Amino acid sequence: MTESIDAPWEPAPGSDEGYALFAKERRVLADDGTPIAYTFRNPDGPGIPVVFANGWSCSDAYWGTLLPRLEAAGHPCLLPDTRGHGRSGLPRPPGRGARDLSIDDVSMPRIARDLVTVMDDAGVRDALVIGHSMGVQTALEAYRQIPDRILGLVLIAGTASNPAKTFYGTSLGDLVFPIGAAIVRVFPEVLAPVWATIGAAAPGHIGARLVRAAGPKATREELHPYLLHVRSVDPAVIVLMASAMRAHDATDLLPDITVPTLVAAAGADVFTPARCSEAIHHAVVGSELITFAAAGHTLPIEEPEALAAAIGDFVARRIAVKPKPEPKPRARTRRTS
Repeated sequence: MTESIDAPWEPAPGSDEGYALFAKERRVLADDGTPIAYTFRNPDGPGIPVVFANGWSCSDAYWGTLLPRLEAAGHPCLLPDTRGHGRSGLPRPPGRGARDLSIDDVSMPRIARDLVTVMDDAGVRDALVIGHSMGVQTALEAYRQIPDRILGLVLIAGTASNPAKTFYGTSLGDLVFPIGAAIVRVFPEVLAPVWATIGAAAPGHIGARLVRAAGPKATREELHPYLLHVRSVDPAVIVLMASAMRAHDATDLLPDITVPTLVAAAGADVFTPARCSEAIHHAVVGSELITFAAAGHTLPIEEPEALAAAIGDFVARRIAVKPKPEPKPRARTRRTS
């Protein structure tokens, strides 16, 4: 039986059981029919609701310690799987080399709309959005779409525009990426040998450290769920999403951001170097910058305690809880005899 390319694609139930740290007990359909899986932790908590925006190719492993700390502090926490990752689907089966998907299907504004859809489905009117890596780009687009519902932004180790221009500190990646992306879409099998090695904890951790994708405090145990997750994702979909990141630019939005914004930079990050975070900080009026000099791109895994403390202090000083609207009194009906 063949799948219809017109029907949304969804991972099989339980397909994330080997790596997911948080069960995604909820599901909502995006406006293009894509099923988005998410969890809503501590929904009745008294604190500011928090929405987590995942990085490129990232699973919930990046929030494995930070989210529980914010949850323990009283924050309701919304964590979706990015479309095409984990238990979230796609608007249609991707096809060989993701040939049946377009860049618009996985664009930064599109993923941001998924975040808004999750907020709506969970009944969350206003929220603090915390984004890491690609999640910085999608958090910015969420602000562009619903600025009146964003209480604040926490932007961790990311950039407001094409990350390929600063990858490993040069623009070489931006020049060669289109060639590599085209090869993967036409001959996706070229990545098969690489994907076959992903998932083993020790080799994966060593490889991540060698290419400096993981910082010195990211342990093998903490990275293992992420590696297992990556192995489960169609590599052509990941490459297409990288193309969408490359095509994105939210630098025009930065001067217009009026909500409290905390920017966290990683001093040893070679994917989105600290200067990317610094550029956001300088462009967003009134934003705050915190730098972790020794941390790499895996900053949420490396410094969850310090990040949680910084976010807690930032929220206490800068963000006011909006009062919940009073329920409207029911109109009395007059009986007539």
